[in-house]
Amino acid sequence: MEIQVAIVSDQVLANLIPALMDRPERVVLVCSESMRQREQGKRQKSVLGRHDVSAHVWNRDIPEGPLDAIRRFAWDLAEALQDQHPEAAITLNATGGTKLMMLGMVEAFRNVSKRIIYTNTAQARLEVVHDESSDENPPPMPMADVLDVQQYLAAQGFRLQTTDDQEPSWAAGAEARKPATKFLGRNASKLEELIGVLNALAASVFLPDQRRDSADAMRDAHPVQHFRRSPRGIWRDALQQLCTVGLLRWDGDCEIEFLNREAVRFVNGGWLEEYAWHIVRDAGVADCRAGVRGVWDGAEQARNEFDVMACHRNQLLFIECKTLKFDSGQNDNEIAYKVESLGRDTRGLFGQTWLVTARTPSDVLRDRARQARFEVIGPSELPKLQQRVKQWMGHLQGSCA
Repeated sequence: MEIQVAIVSDQVLANLIPALMDRPERVVLVCSESMRQREQGKRQKSVLGRHDVSAHVWNRDIPEGPLDAIRRFAWDLAEALQDQHPEAAITLNATGGTKLMMLGMVEAFRNVSKRIIYTNTAQARLEVVHDESSDENPPPMPMADVLDVQQYLAAQGFRLQTTDDQEPSWAAGAEARKPATKFLGRNASKLEELIGVLNALAASVFLPDQRRDSADAMRDAHPVQHFRRSPRGIWRDALQQLCTVGLLRWDGDCEIEFLNREAVRFVNGGWLEEYAWHIVRDAGVADCRAGVRGVWDGAEQARNEFDVMACHRNQLLFIECKTLKFDSGQNDNEIAYKVESLGRDTRGLFGQTWLVTARTPSDVLRDRARQARFEVIGPSELPKLQQRVKQWMGHLQGSCA
């Protein structure tokens, strides 16, 4: 029988990932009084149970100090587990809790456990503190890919309900639109002004209070819109791309026609979300989702939506996409706050958040991003977005070498 002992903390992934890698018959969760009061042990037991891992919250709380009290608790726990399961191979996951808790638990379990491990989430590996089969310093273990986007979010307390890419009609449409999507993304820095004009024209198709999600939405809309002058050069090339994939009708003059609701959504910023999704997925990440919608535990009435999310080596990449113009000190502050808040809640400590924008970001926004620990990727960087994704993946892979 395999038993894994883990100290409960706010970082669910530190206990979940090793349990999913080893698949022990039982996980024993050790809580401090504060963790029990906040029901973190109960929550982690539930998360493990959803992955078919049996978990048990130990019936005594680990003291938060002094060290002698922690040692006594740890020795009692180790002795009780040996008495209950004399043939069991015990692994101690010493990641959670305070440093004193970790020290006391390691001292007690060093002579009774098969292994003592530490989850190094930042470098995507398990550090092996002790291995009874080796007298030498055992090497770290690379993390296996055990989490997809839905599972990662569930561990953070978010229940995924739907994603756009799981809808066959959306996925087929995104693939058909891919040539136009890639053209806009690769030429975004040359098309900034056109992107702004198209945003405005697309926003004018529907009345402000008109429902846009009904099948007959275009019946009461104004699909025919007008440029001030006939587009030329790369503007013309971009419009021809949109016509080729069946989104617009344009005869080369000032008049264009949006052919359906999808055309309005795509031109009004949806193309950038699809561009990011194509780029990340084509880079070969373990799991990538577009248009992620769901609710937080305990807040089921408030639905949240995320543009693009990817999970690789058990770390989350959250991408927010924007095609609007940034106004220094106005909407950029609001956007920065939203991106920071959503990213912090979903990614945990070690994931990454990127704001991908088709319009040149303001200095205020870049400053806020540096303070809030998210990256801003502007239009001039969009052609090399896949390189950025592969660098992120390579960092996770390389840290396990």
